[in-house]
Amino acid sequence: MIDRIRQILVIAAKEISDARRVRLLFVIAAFMLGAGIVALTVAAIALKAEVINYQSARDLLLSLGKPADLLAPPVFRPLSLLRGFIEYTEIIGAVLGLVLGHRAATSERICGTFPLLFTRPVSKAALITGKLLGNVGTLSVVLASMFSLGVLGIVVIGGVSLNANDLLRIGLTLAAAILYVGSFFLIGLLLALVIRRPAHAMLLGFGFWLAFTLVVPQIGDTLDPDNQVGAGVFRTLNIAKPQEKQIMSTFSTYETVRDAVEQSSPAKHFERWSFAVLGIKDTYAGQPLASVVADRRVDALWLIVLFGTLTTGLLLLPLNAVNLTKE
Repeated sequence: MIDRIRQILVIAAKEISDARRVRLLFVIAAFMLGAGIVALTVAAIALKAEVINYQSARDLLLSLGKPADLLAPPVFRPLSLLRGFIEYTEIIGAVLGLVLGHRAATSERICGTFPLLFTRPVSKAALITGKLLGNVGTLSVVLASMFSLGVLGIVVIGGVSLNANDLLRIGLTLAAAILYVGSFFLIGLLLALVIRRPAHAMLLGFGFWLAFTLVVPQIGDTLDPDNQVGAGVFRTLNIAKPQEKQIMSTFSTYETVRDAVEQSSPAKHFERWSFAVLGIKDTYAGQPLASVVADRRVDALWLIVLFGTLTTGLLLLPLNAVNLTKE
């Protein structure tokens, strides 16, 4: 048992070392961090302006001898500044995971180390577990760094302090991001191990990324009647909620199909969970964290099951020696 753990840790350390040498991974990670920081900075500056305007109005009331209660404090929702981080993680983070998974297999094939590994007393489970541990650990560091910069930006640029509840919400979002990006790593690794030609495996991986990260969520959003107008078609027509439900009940089949299309996308589940936990979606703004988690637990469960299913599939996958050798 101790030897097995030592093997897993050695393979994980090797994966981390190899990932640090791949420039493309640094470029993708830097682009994701840079884009998220730019989006956060713009939003944080706007938030700080709102805070300053409120404080100025409050000070003016106090100077006139009037109670500050006459001016209701606005709802700042500082965690909504992380919206850009979520959206870039959905798209660019998935690419990062896919490329890292592809590299984890093709680098061994190009160097011809797969046949050598299996001449040693290393089990397939130890090999896969070590690769998973090392690469998901690398992804976790990248994502944790990004969200840490987000917290720093909210506090320093936005001028808003965060409490323990806010940090817990960010932590839950980070965990979901690791599961989401880690799933794309597993997809990239699985395809690279199964498909003989690395180029074909990469093309298929990007096809999956394009379909379930960009196309499918966009189809679901476009077919949603409430997204046809900026403020929502029902809100624009001043239709009350009970009437809205009555109208939509006549399109139950349409709505079921549309929702099923959205539900097939891991990106949509990650987005729904993150937007709810961080209070970005108006419906969940100001709600207790426990009620939000209870309401969106299906999205979290979906991400956990996806990651677990892909991991189990890799561990049970019979490796073809022909696919693991350089052409």
